[in-house]
Amino acid sequence: MFLGFLLLLPAHSLAEKNDNALIPLGQSIGVQLKLEKPTFVHDVLINDKWWFKSGDQVISLNEKTIGSIADWKKLSKNVNEEQVSIEILRENKRKSVLVSTDKLESMLPFIRDHTEGIGTITYVDPKTKEYGALGHQIVDQQISQPPPFLGGTIFLSEIARIHKSTPGNPGYKIAKQAAVHVQAGNVKQNTVYGVFGELLESDMQQGDAIPTLTARNIKKGSAELFTAIDGNDVQAYDIEIIKVEETTFQFIVTDQELIKKTGGILQGMSGSPIIQNGKFAGAITHMVVDNPVKGAAIPIQEMMKKHP
Repeated sequence: MFLGFLLLLPAHSLAEKNDNALIPLGQSIGVQLKLEKPTFVHDVLINDKWWFKSGDQVISLNEKTIGSIADWKKLSKNVNEEQVSIEILRENKRKSVLVSTDKLESMLPFIRDHTEGIGTITYVDPKTKEYGALGHQIVDQQISQPPPFLGGTIFLSEIARIHKSTPGNPGYKIAKQAAVHVQAGNVKQNTVYGVFGELLESDMQQGDAIPTLTARNIKKGSAELFTAIDGNDVQAYDIEIIKVEETTFQFIVTDQELIKKTGGILQGMSGSPIIQNGKFAGAITHMVVDNPVKGAAIPIQEMMKKHP
């Protein structure tokens, strides 16, 4: 699972031009990334001298390439030897170790070939159909790093329940996939500025494109946060922008209905668009754990760069 959360600006404003207009979204999405190689997500003791470590990537089993959990299962069933050779990649170095055949199945629960979680889709470009989501990089919490991946998929999801935030205890959205195995888009990039790809689901592209703001044109004062906390019904909630910097801005939630239902900001709200005076200001990236009505956001034109 992954949390959501933060983050320059060109000297000249790119904003307030029609060719920078984006459609703000705010729906909850599930994200699934196919890992570059099957990866250990926990340390596993093999013998008195050897551990597989969290983050180790599996290259081969008995010199046969492993590209997925299915490959591991298939090859391990056809092993006749008492021991097999497993080759891994650890910190960009290849290592091989002999493992008892009877341990192959017991290691499976500690290996994954994908990572997944939920977040919020921020915008779609009406001309290119390219979307941006989350406003920050996906970091696999079990291996504590951005996962190398071959590709990915986003799915429309529905919020089934809310676990409220309280000071010191971040709340979260509990979601279910709205349409099983129906792809809403692909994932092409996972950067510090968010997840990006091409949106395929036309129902998510409804709405009018609005101009985008540079950080210097975002002002302290009232604004609106667009997000879904019930099903996938996107609603606008009042916030107050309290500080604007070059690469980020801070805000507090002032909408009493949202505070009553969620306690403020939730994990899974990352990427929720923020609109000020009818223009696209940015997207949520962080919450303050000890004060969940306070959060931080990335300016939308910073996010649109996709890379620092």
